[in-house]
Amino acid sequence: DSTVELFNYVIKHGCKKIVYASSTAIYGDAPAPYKENQKLNPLNPYAVSKIRVEQFAEKLAKKHKDVTFVGLRYCNVYGPGESHKGTRASMIYQLAQQMLTKNPRIFKWGEQKRDYIYVKDVVRANLLAAQAKESCVVNCGSGKATMFNDVIKLLNEVLGTKRKPEYFENPYLGRYQDYTECDMFLAKEKLGFVPEYNTEKGIKDFYASGALVGR
Repeated sequence: DSTVELFNYVIKHGCKKIVYASSTAIYGDAPAPYKENQKLNPLNPYAVSKIRVEQFAEKLAKKHKDVTFVGLRYCNVYGPGESHKGTRASMIYQLAQQMLTKNPRIFKWGEQKRDYIYVKDVVRANLLAAQAKESCVVNCGSGKATMFNDVIKLLNEVLGTKRKPEYFENPYLGRYQDYTECDMFLAKEKLGFVPEYNTEKGIKDFYASGALVGR
C-alpha cells in the first residue's frame, strides 16, 4: 500500500522515471536459471508482495505512457553497508561473521546454490535503469550461482582461516529456494547492464573495504 501511495504521489508531482525494487524471491521453487517471462511460484508473503508491486507498476505504465517504470529483481545482494541488517544480511556476511570466531553452520550438505550480486553492480544497475527508454522488469543478479560450500572456501581464503562447515537439517523444506540463478540477457538488452563482479571478486572487494569483518 505504501508503494502504491508513493508511486501515485510522485507521478502527480511530475516524476517521469521510477526504478523500484523487486526480488528473485518471486520465482520461488521455479526452475533456474530464472527468465523474466517464466511462471512465478512465490513461497512466502514477501515474494507475493513483490509480485503485487510489479503488477501495479505495469498498470500504471499503461495508464501513464510518459512515465518509465523499471523493476529490478534483486538476487542476494551483498557488500559494504549491510552490517545493520542482522539476520536479514546476506549469507556471505553472516558466514564471515561466524567464521571470525567459529565454524560456520549451514544446511546439509552445503550444496545449495545462490546467485550473489555485489552491491557495486547493483548501484550500476540502478543508474542504468534510471536512463531506460522503456518500462520493463529485469533480473539483477551476477548470472552465476555459487554453492554455500564454495562460499566458505572463498571466505577462508580472504579471512586467512581454516574453518569447516557444520551441517544441520533444513527446517524450511518446501519453502526454501535450493538453487537461485539469473538469466541476465534481458538486463543487458534493456539496460545495457552486464555484471562485473563474480562471487570471488566481490568477496575480495568486500574484504578489502573493511566492512566484511567490521574494520
